[in-house]
Amino acid sequence: MKASDPHLLQPPEFACLSETGLVRTRNEDAYAAQPELGLWVVADGMGGVAGGAVASAIAVETIVDEVRRGVDLTEALNGAHRAILDAAAAGQGSPGMGTTAVALRLDRNRYELAWVGDSRAYSLQPGQRLCQLTRDHSVVQSLVDQGLLSPEQAGSHPYRHQLTRALGGFATPAIDADHVSGDWSRGDWLLLCTDGLNGELSDAEIGGLIQDARAPEPAAQALVAAALEQGGHDNVTVILLRC
Repeated sequence: MKASDPHLLQPPEFACLSETGLVRTRNEDAYAAQPELGLWVVADGMGGVAGGAVASAIAVETIVDEVRRGVDLTEALNGAHRAILDAAAAGQGSPGMGTTAVALRLDRNRYELAWVGDSRAYSLQPGQRLCQLTRDHSVVQSLVDQGLLSPEQAGSHPYRHQLTRALGGFATPAIDADHVSGDWSRGDWLLLCTDGLNGELSDAEIGGLIQDARAPEPAAQALVAAALEQGGHDNVTVILLRC
């Protein structure tokens, strides 16, 4: 589709939903929806109730502020990394606190993603299967990449939550955020989520619920409800956008 297509000049439909789940006592996820910036962010904090919620909130706020200043997504994530380290050094939150993050920017019919950790982004096109756009920064993903684990085995591996990259969680001057971009067109979906969703539901289940709902708000509600029905072992946050 051409960039002048009038359908691409309209802001996307979107919905955001975050729940604590049925096991955790506090929601350490955070998210932002800034359609005027073409920006959506999801973060999943780690470090316990004294740190995870603080780290994810700092990450989301910093990424929004950095993008508003004209900074690109990967550098915005690095800004969030430094802000979390500075906050921990100043006694805010807890030592070693960190967070995952996945950030999306839209410009007409183009999307751009940057991420650190295992919060994910997916795309879904009409008549197609759900497609994972991000690649987890985790121990089990490294084992899958080396051919030592199958994707099915990775889903139940005891180290499946152990990250190899996180914002603030590793005391390095900079963090290596991954980045992808692509096109989307009328009828396409983009999903950002924490692992409280994909840890409970398969890709096929996620894609089916989105297709059945046909609009972002009911789709987001159906996804979170299904994750809770499967046990709700973690906080679950979703942002769904439809072109």
